[in-house]
Amino acid sequence: MSIDETFLKNLPTGPGVYIMEDRQGKVIYVGKAANIRNRVRNYFSKGGDERLKVRLLVQRIANIKTILTETEKEALLLENNLIKEHRPKYNVNLRDDKSFFSLRLNVSHTYPRLTLIRTQKIKINGAKYFGPYSSARDARITLNLIRRIFPLRQCSDRQIARVKRPCLNCQMNRCLCPCAGTVDPKEYRRMVENVSLLLEGRNEELIKTLKREMLDASENLRFEEAARIRDRLYAVDRTLQKQNVSFFHFKDQDVVAVLEDPPDTYVVEILSFRRGNLLAEESYIVKNSTLEPNEILTSAIKQFYHNAVLIPAEVLVPMSLERQEVIESWLSDMRGAKVNIRVALRGPGALLIRLALKNAEMALERGKQKSLADNALDELSVKLKIDSSLKLIECYDISNISGVEPVGVKVAFLDGVPFKSLYRKFKIRNFENQDDPGMLNQVISRRIKHLAEDPLGDLLIIDGGKSQLNAAVAALQEVDPDHRPPVISIAKAQSQDDTDRIYAPNRKNPLSFSKGDACLLTIMRIRDEAHRYALSFHTGRRAKTVIRSNLDNIAGIGPKKRNVLLKTLGSLKGVLEATDDQLLGLSSITSKDIQRIRECFKDFDFTES
Repeated sequence: MSIDETFLKNLPTGPGVYIMEDRQGKVIYVGKAANIRNRVRNYFSKGGDERLKVRLLVQRIANIKTILTETEKEALLLENNLIKEHRPKYNVNLRDDKSFFSLRLNVSHTYPRLTLIRTQKIKINGAKYFGPYSSARDARITLNLIRRIFPLRQCSDRQIARVKRPCLNCQMNRCLCPCAGTVDPKEYRRMVENVSLLLEGRNEELIKTLKREMLDASENLRFEEAARIRDRLYAVDRTLQKQNVSFFHFKDQDVVAVLEDPPDTYVVEILSFRRGNLLAEESYIVKNSTLEPNEILTSAIKQFYHNAVLIPAEVLVPMSLERQEVIESWLSDMRGAKVNIRVALRGPGALLIRLALKNAEMALERGKQKSLADNALDELSVKLKIDSSLKLIECYDISNISGVEPVGVKVAFLDGVPFKSLYRKFKIRNFENQDDPGMLNQVISRRIKHLAEDPLGDLLIIDGGKSQLNAAVAALQEVDPDHRPPVISIAKAQSQDDTDRIYAPNRKNPLSFSKGDACLLTIMRIRDEAHRYALSFHTGRRAKTVIRSNLDNIAGIGPKKRNVLLKTLGSLKGVLEATDDQLLGLSSITSKDIQRIRECFKDFDFTES
């Protein structure tokens, strides 16, 4: 289609969306406008937009489609949907269908439960939602904090309906045990209301409420309940003292800033404040040489709040947005109350913008480090003469002391980053003496039995020298040659001036790497993570062996009582720190057993295990 003056004259004049396509019919840009004809003509007129990015875009346009809407606000929503669907090259793609995390409190239930959900799963069913949290880590930290302070139930609705005995959380005093029918629904409801106060940032009100409830319980001789509330009060107070990122006010406010790193990189930084406390931070790196900071900022805000669960009353930005009044109206409609987008050039707001830019600089540095790691993997594949790219790397290590409690581990790195869901532990069997190559052969042999559900990586790294490498190669002979990945080993340097040595199969001498080489450092980093994981596993195994053998040596403590002690109290340290009354409350544990335990472990030193 020829885009000439006749074509431009026939474009509609109402609000809507215009979709630009290249010669292959691929969508390369989506925009919205209050007047489509005027906006599109501006791209092609001589006195129009002369920016380089616009010239580059215009050269590639072969066709323009339009979709009319009733209002400019509807056009904004449609633009967001089309960008998410087509991922146009010349638009900002802030995230890849990423949904945020929120905490859900199902207050309609008799005994509400606090859970972590994605915003895509939100249903309008009377539950309370808190957030959103930009990262799963922030949300889980908050959830774990709440569970430590307030013993809400953790079992699902189905579990609580079918349960026949108290769960482990009840036995460990981490839950008020609604499943056992031992908690007053009114007391549980008061606790739920306190959780809401904490999550809403109403800290002073929460502390006053807890003090009032503690006093009321004490005056009515409910001393156990008063003690529980006292402990919660102390925990909340300690938690609030740790929150030192508090700024000037008690507003619900987001701060959005853009950092430019010429020639083609931008970082969008979003800080979320609730009641003046910084609760979440998220960074997005945008690679696009054709856009400018104002356009990046406008697109980022539209995409970030599209389908958002909670929208703050105020959004601080470092510069005015394109059609800011339309975006404010759109956000206000979604929030159900007024939303103000404020340009912060001075005062407290400017300080928050600077804080956001500081976080953006850190995110940019992290991105550059990741890019260096990616380049190092590309160089490594060339160095090892591997045709395919190195996406997934596995590393194996053995840990034992003179053959005692030997273990093996596998760690996995995806795109240079630890991929912990693919980490594996192996308890090595049938070895009485130290035989690292033999143990490694067993680990690899057992690993390849699970290829159907866990395919091998693009490269295998073995912690050790030639003998360990040969043992791994021998185990891999069972794998189809077409699916057998390359394997190398890394041995520690023999002297301070030397470098770690990298061995490859069928090669007498180690591969040559200069000290500080990015490829060598990448291999060393992966090896060090495998060594850490193996050592941690081995240390834990030895500690359990010491604990179990000592418990087994106590007269009257058989396997049944030993399991009750360890499962309920978690560890030997938990057993020894428990009071006599707590131990007597456990199934089958008698006062005689307690006396024998105290006597056996009176000189036990935890640091030795």
